[in-house]
Amino acid sequence: MHAVTKILVVFCAILCLLLAALTMAFAANADSIVRGHKSMEAALRAAETAAKNDIAQYAQERVNHRSEMDKLQNQLSQLNSQVASLQSDRTSLRAAAEQAAAEAASIRGQIGQLTATTQTQAAVITNYHGEVTGLRQELLAATKREIELVDRLNDLESAREVLEQNSRALKEQLEEAKLAMQSAGRTGGDTSASDPREAPGPLIRARVLEIVKSPAGEDLVIISEGANRGVRPNTLMHIVRGSDTFIGSIVITTVEPGQSVGRLNLYGRQNVQVQRDDMVLSRLTW
Repeated sequence: MHAVTKILVVFCAILCLLLAALTMAFAANADSIVRGHKSMEAALRAAETAAKNDIAQYAQERVNHRSEMDKLQNQLSQLNSQVASLQSDRTSLRAAAEQAAAEAASIRGQIGQLTATTQTQAAVITNYHGEVTGLRQELLAATKREIELVDRLNDLESAREVLEQNSRALKEQLEEAKLAMQSAGRTGGDTSASDPREAPGPLIRARVLEIVKSPAGEDLVIISEGANRGVRPNTLMHIVRGSDTFIGSIVITTVEPGQSVGRLNLYGRQNVQVQRDDMVLSRLTW
């Protein structure tokens, strides 16, 4: 037999022994190997499940990160827009500030001009005030002089009226004296000087102020004119109403400067009454 063949036979015998040993070892450890394989498969499945879960979680986290990135991108865009808007506002505000500064400078200039104008006007007003004060004092003095002159004129007018009334009264008395003398010459003294007579001279007009009773029961009429208008005691006057209604007559018994009292005579007419504001005439003009 060849040497190589012998060597091969020896190797084959050794391999057979090794295979027998391995077969015996495999037979002895088969259950543990199966259990290990199953454990490995379970571990593999668990690992696969964990890997799938990790992959799903990673995918969700990626989606979340993508969403957050989109939000951040939107926020960044908004911030960029706000920055651009703020820059535009800053530019506008800067321009407005420059314009306001220019306007403030203009206003300061105007204030200076107005201050100068105000000072000038104040000086003018002061001068006007002095002039107005002087004019007011002159006006007051002139008014005072005018009042004094008016008072003096009124006094003179009153004195003139008194003198005219006295003159008229003297003329009337003179006329009465003349008439009395003429009447005495014509009648030989038959007519008594105490008989009531109408007042000569200008027509005297008065108004009835009041109707009263005397202590003797006679009707007395108070009229609105007296000695100042030439009314004298024992003067015969007539009461009329309207323009053509004769009421009665009165004989003056008491005379005062501004009013008189006369005894009423209705000539027996009981249906006639004297009223306030009836007209009283020194003579009838019908």
